[in-house]
Formats: sequence, C-alpha cells, structure tokens
Amino acid sequence: MNYNTIPTILETPEQVSELLITLTGIDIYKQTRQTEYVEHRALLCHILRNKLDMRWVSISDFIKSKGKSFDHATAIHANKMYPLYKKDRFDYYDKLESNFIVKSQIEYSQITKLEVIQKKYETLEKDYFKAIEKLSNYDKQYSNGYTPNEMKYRGLEEEQKTMYDERAALVLKSFEWKQNNSEYEIINCAT
Repeated sequence: MNYNTIPTILETPEQVSELLITLTGIDIYKQTRQTEYVEHRALLCHILRNKLDMRWVSISDFIKSKGKSFDHATAIHANKMYPLYKKDRFDYYDKLESNFIVKSQIEYSQITKLEVIQKKYETLEKDYFKAIEKLSNYDKQYSNGYTPNEMKYRGLEEEQKTMYDERAALVLKSFEWKQNNSEYEIINCAT
C-alpha cells in the first residue's frame, strides 16, 4: 500500500475512487469476486455513502459507469459488510480510511432527483412540441381553408344557421352596394 500521498480534500466520487486505487494498487472495478476486490469495493461504498452522502442509486450508477456491474442492492450490501471486513483487518482499513478526507460541495443525495426531474422535463418538452405539431396538422387537415367563423358555423344548430344566413346575406348585399358600378339599381316606390 502506498501511503506517501499528500492528504487532499476529496470532493467527488471520482477523486475518492482514484485515491483508493492509487493507495491500494487494486482495480476495484475489475469483474471479480475475490476477497480483496470485494472488500475494497465495500470501502468505496462506505465512503461514498457515509462521507459524501450519496444515494444508493447514485453509488450504483457511478460504479456502473466504470464498467463494473453493480446495482443499488449490491451497494447496500457492500456498505453493511464493510464493518465486518474492517473488524477482521482493523489496522489496515483504519489506516487506509484515514486517507479519505472528504468534503462534499454538492449534495449527491439530490443528484438523482435532479436527473429524474430533468428527464421528465425533456419528455414533457418533446410531448409539447408533438402536440403543437399535431394541432397545426389538425388545423390544416380539417379547416380546408375555412375561416374561423366558417368553422364555427358548422357547429351551429339549424335555427341558428338560418339566422346567421339572413344576417350574412345583408352583409354581402352591403358589399354589392359599395362596389363601384356604372349601373344603378332602380327602386320602384309606390306613390
């Protein structure tokens, strides 16, 4: 074990992991169940959980990102087992553990929650844009070039349509009167 390192304050799981590998010379991400690897992975879980306050899923995700299959239940088990491993080799693990001075500036317990919220936001944003596109296509498909008033007309009852047609006829007649025609309409009046 290499103890000739200058103690530094560790702030990320990456730094904790690198220091553990440097001090022990053991690749804790190796796909093996040999005792020394299992015990050192348990130490990593212990430090990440108890000193960095990481959530189980975050610990699992971190270790998985390094290529080791590891789920949150394995992280829980490893953390529970660490005191037993330490009891059997107390001096070794106590001295090793003393090298990990951890100060977390980020609340790792919140990272998973933030990731979930971000994924939900991205999903909602995609759904929103799909809905806008669908509405746009719907308007194009079903309006067939009709104005909003013409679209509303189609929803009226027969009596309302009759009233609308009478009023619309007067409006259309007013347009005819306003046109610049050279012909004049003769109106016969009874005298």
